[in-house]
Amino acid sequence: MMQRPTAAELAWAVFIPRTILGFVYLFAGVHKIVNVGPLAYGQAMAMTDGARFLPAALLTAVGTLVPFMEVALGVLVLVGLWTRPALHALAALLCLIAAGYGISGLLHPVGATAMNITVVNTFIMPRAALIIVTLMLPADADWLSIDGLRRWRRGPAAPGPHPAVGQ
Repeated sequence: MMQRPTAAELAWAVFIPRTILGFVYLFAGVHKIVNVGPLAYGQAMAMTDGARFLPAALLTAVGTLVPFMEVALGVLVLVGLWTRPALHALAALLCLIAAGYGISGLLHPVGATAMNITVVNTFIMPRAALIIVTLMLPADADWLSIDGLRRWRRGPAAPGPHPAVGQ
């Protein structure tokens, strides 16, 4: 008979992918801000195939904001503050990025080559997996976060074993 995970095991199961994901986005944003420059990143985004569909000024503005969004969302996920909304925002951002790469692949001058498999394997899939794993685990199991501390301080609804988790 298979035993259900303990509350502590479940808390660690939430903490580990959440922390990795937080660091991934924090460092990605810092890299774009320090090494690339937000405006240069925005201008590079305006020169992509997306400019066929959207105004270059819009792509530049969005691209300039992306590094700061990555830092902010990375910090929120890393410390576990407003974790679920931050994960939903990262999921939406990742979907937009994947769509952008997909459109770029379909519009390639050589022909519809679809998305670059290197981008899929090294960028999109690992981040998507971390987001999915973190969202699939119960939010109440995330004790090792600011959200968990806030739930605990509220009183009777303090974090305890999730109803689906054994003692």
